[in-house]
Amino acid sequence: MIKLKEKTIFYFTVIALLSISCDHIYKEYNKESFATLSWKEGQTVSFYPEVEDVAKTYELILGVRHLYGARIKRLDVSIKIISPSGKETTKQYGFDLVNEKGDYLASCAGNMCDLETVVDADLKFSEPGKHQVVITPQTGVGIVRGIMEFGLIIDKKD
Repeated sequence: MIKLKEKTIFYFTVIALLSISCDHIYKEYNKESFATLSWKEGQTVSFYPEVEDVAKTYELILGVRHLYGARIKRLDVSIKIISPSGKETTKQYGFDLVNEKGDYLASCAGNMCDLETVVDADLKFSEPGKHQVVITPQTGVGIVRGIMEFGLIIDKKD
């Protein structure tokens, strides 16, 4: 009797989590740009999300897969969003990859670490259609070593 109750709770929890995590209107990772496991200052990565509902507010989430042991403490980027009509907006964002103790904030398995973090919780789009999102690292040192993939996720905000 107890095992059946535990299984039922488990299945309802899994279903609830799956329904919560399906708010992506866009999710894509780029790995082709990082064949040398590095991201050079000035090197851009572009994504092309389709946004239909401009009345909604979205969360802008950046994802990074990096090598375990990479000496990346923080990643600063410039993000330019180009609307379907050509209007451009550029903002600077940054996020930490390690905490104050030096531990990775990412989930690591083997030599790969994955981190997805919200950098803008109140993103609005001014017009519907396909946008171009151009992301450029702002390293200050010329190159970020250990990057395997970089991703863009846009979620509906409740």
